[in-house]
Amino acid sequence: MEIVQKIEKGGEDIVFVYTICGDMEEARSMGYSAIREKLAISMDYWLINSIYPWQGVIHELNQYILMFSTHKNISNTLMKHIEAEHSYSVPMITRCLIDITNIPYSLWVENTLKSEDPYITETEEEAIKRRQEDTGFNKLK
Repeated sequence: MEIVQKIEKGGEDIVFVYTICGDMEEARSMGYSAIREKLAISMDYWLINSIYPWQGVIHELNQYILMFSTHKNISNTLMKHIEAEHSYSVPMITRCLIDITNIPYSLWVENTLKSEDPYITETEEEAIKRRQEDTGFNKLK
């Protein structure tokens, strides 16, 4: 199988779901909750400048753009999840189809989202490691 065939084979099942919110805390909260619920494999966010009309007035302000990577089969559920958590009364939530992804990434997305294992944060992982180290140290005394 040629490299192009390998890459193209993995593309059709992954999509981006994208939205905008007003602050970093809301962005992080939406990202963590979607990933914990296994509705997304990742969420990238960054600060943007926006210009838009709202209630007859043109506004210019800083917002955060969020781009979730997920499997096409669960993207509608993710979009509903984002809408339920969003602070805006009229949030923009859209899905973008992906033509091509590399096979290792596609397989990682599929396997990770199918896994029944719960996720933990890096902080939780560090606390577990400290407890394990403390337990090991105490046994040596």
